[in-house]
Amino acid sequence: MAIMTDEKGNIFLEFIRTEEEQLDLASLDAPLTHALIVVKCQYAFLFMYNKWRNSWELPGGVIEIGETSRQCVIRELFEETNQKIGIVEFKGLMKVRLQPSYHGPERTEYGALFSGELDELDAFIENDEAKTITLWDGRSDIGEISGIDKKLIEFV
Repeated sequence: MAIMTDEKGNIFLEFIRTEEEQLDLASLDAPLTHALIVVKCQYAFLFMYNKWRNSWELPGGVIEIGETSRQCVIRELFEETNQKIGIVEFKGLMKVRLQPSYHGPERTEYGALFSGELDELDAFIENDEAKTITLWDGRSDIGEISGIDKKLIEFV
């Protein structure tokens, strides 16, 4: 049974708690394509406003060739939010069934989920993907938030 379906029809199928060291050995039934990070700062969660999708999202993105999921999430966090983080903790794998998008047709993928903490935020620099960032308390209305990303907070 699926965990949830978001507003765009993407399905969060399952969350698998595993050790990061096991990722290379895992026999997954779909590719590991991306990594996301839940960053806590000042008792709130860091979200970036994605210009392309017009919604608030967790920082993260596609794992590049030759890159580990850990390297990906640290790079993406900096590229999207201008935040440098020293320590990130691997939390597990999320399995999702994605609807057709500019990334491709309907497909099933895995993503690596990490968490981390910052004492304070560095100044944000607007970029090609992110319009702004915010710290979200998990309750207040800040506009459209990716439903799956909102749910992922519960897994850290």
